[in-house]
Amino acid sequence: MTDTEVRRKALSGFLRSRRARLTPEDVGMAPGVRRRTPGLRREELAVLAGVGVTWYTWLEQGRAINPSPEVLTSLARTLRLDRAETAYLFRLAGSEPREAAAQVPAEVPAPLLRLMHAQWPAPALVTDADWDVRAWNPSAEALFELAGLAPEERNLVRVVFGNRLHRTRTVDWALHARRFLGELRSAYAERGGEGDAAGLRLARLIAWVRAEFPETERWLDEHRVQERAGAQKDLLHEEVGLLRTDQLVLRAPDGLQLLVLSPRDAETGERLRRLAPAAATV
Repeated sequence: MTDTEVRRKALSGFLRSRRARLTPEDVGMAPGVRRRTPGLRREELAVLAGVGVTWYTWLEQGRAINPSPEVLTSLARTLRLDRAETAYLFRLAGSEPREAAAQVPAEVPAPLLRLMHAQWPAPALVTDADWDVRAWNPSAEALFELAGLAPEERNLVRVVFGNRLHRTRTVDWALHARRFLGELRSAYAERGGEGDAAGLRLARLIAWVRAEFPETERWLDEHRVQERAGAQKDLLHEEVGLLRTDQLVLRAPDGLQLLVLSPRDAETGERLRRLAPAAATV
């Protein structure tokens, strides 16, 4: 399957999933007769977006359609897509110039390492554009036990899904995992999809998740996409108890990101100090 065919197939699934989540009431239409399937009909969406029904049907079927930016904007507005979803739609349709993929640096810059260690007692780690974990502080080591992993296993996707201890400790793990997949899918599109070597690496991680964890099949088929951003994340550690944190994501040059689990209260800060009694010297 060519890169174009892969993108058209992904576009087809994305459009269908987003149409299915809208109801007639959402767009100011009468509900009408009982529907066999959820969401708007193709005919209704086409009318609201100002495009031909046959044309839209072909687009949703993955045929060789080349929508203009104006049409894509109209579809995004009608489907009520957010910024990340709109960018994903444009990239799948091949209508937005792709930015050059970030080159993974050989070394993490020293200022970024100092900033990471300065977050103690908050767990902090640095990831690159391939989502590999490149550096971490003592608090992150206490939570994720990264030092004992093989280099190829030190990837955030593998930690989130493959680390059973982390899954057990994370409160509402499924909620966070579903959000995480949306961020991963968005990063995949930003990296050029499977037509680019950088995007292909993320595609393989997505395929690994689908193959190894059957519970993610439905989440992946929702085609959820979102920008990587902060969220509240709580962990129940077997030794120190409940850790209430705000997950922050700070972007750095060359595709590097600093991920921090900042304590949301003084009690969590104290528990993190007990978990990792001393900050690293840098």
